[in-house]
Amino acid sequence: MNNLLFFKFFILPTLGFFAAVSFALAQPIYPDRPITLVVGFSPGSSIDLVARTFAKSITNTLKIPVIIENKVGAGGNIAAELVAKSKPDGYTLLVVANSIAISPAIYPNLSFDVKKDLMAIAYLGIGPVILKVNNDLKINSIKELVSYAKANPGKLNYGSSGEGGTPHMASVLFEQTANIKMTHIPYKGGGDALAALMGGQVDILINPLLGDIKSERITSLAITGQSRSILSPDIPTFKELGYDFNVGVYYGLMGPKGMPKKTVETINQSFNNALSDPELISVLTNKSGIVMQKMSPLEFQEYLNKDMELWKMIVARNKIRD
Repeated sequence: MNNLLFFKFFILPTLGFFAAVSFALAQPIYPDRPITLVVGFSPGSSIDLVARTFAKSITNTLKIPVIIENKVGAGGNIAAELVAKSKPDGYTLLVVANSIAISPAIYPNLSFDVKKDLMAIAYLGIGPVILKVNNDLKINSIKELVSYAKANPGKLNYGSSGEGGTPHMASVLFEQTANIKMTHIPYKGGGDALAALMGGQVDILINPLLGDIKSERITSLAITGQSRSILSPDIPTFKELGYDFNVGVYYGLMGPKGMPKKTVETINQSFNNALSDPELISVLTNKSGIVMQKMSPLEFQEYLNKDMELWKMIVARNKIRD
């Protein structure tokens, strides 16, 4: 056979095959270095607890360090922007709560687009919120609280983890539901807001149920959910008190748009598998009342889309804008 033909029909395809194999072998298997989970709220907040608990579990299973980076401010938007503009390689991820669906309605001029610049990866769980008051108020029930607020419009103030966060918007919904008016005092995170409540700087706080609701300085008046929490069976639900107020705090994982499908699937599977970790269940479910549920990336994206539409309507109705 002509040497040129031999080179063309036998040598070139062989070289191409080995080149493809070499390229494939050269590609690193995800993950091969530390993963960073960015949290938009302060240490001590409920979302920080969720992130750190999952980080520990994922570190143990993947044998790769999972690092928490708190980027506090703007209701979680600073953290979201950082991740949205990061390299879509799966090593910089965003732990989110309801605020990721609320922010687009409140801040129309965000420097990123939640739907275009971020993608859903995994749903982590949902927990109830609880309304607490500082004991200096001498208020012992929701009925007393509503009566006082109606008689003194704007006098009561409530804390939150920041503008547009779930505690803020849950409080807005409670105002709307109870037909009262209070004054909002935002803080940099849930831990700061709770400290302000304990110290008497704010009167009321609607915050996720964690394990720290019992204190001589505060009283818990009601909790969301269809039934009472097994962690606090003595606290009535808003539903049984006659209020159609049932906001939960959900948590999830997102990443920058454009991540490889295989990487997204690996992360989703790792976090879904973590839901069976006994230590994680002990911390988040048994001690914090968070109900965990597996979702595919598509299912979580659809969940987020519906929630974004809901908060868009609520923000417009209550004329809440940045």
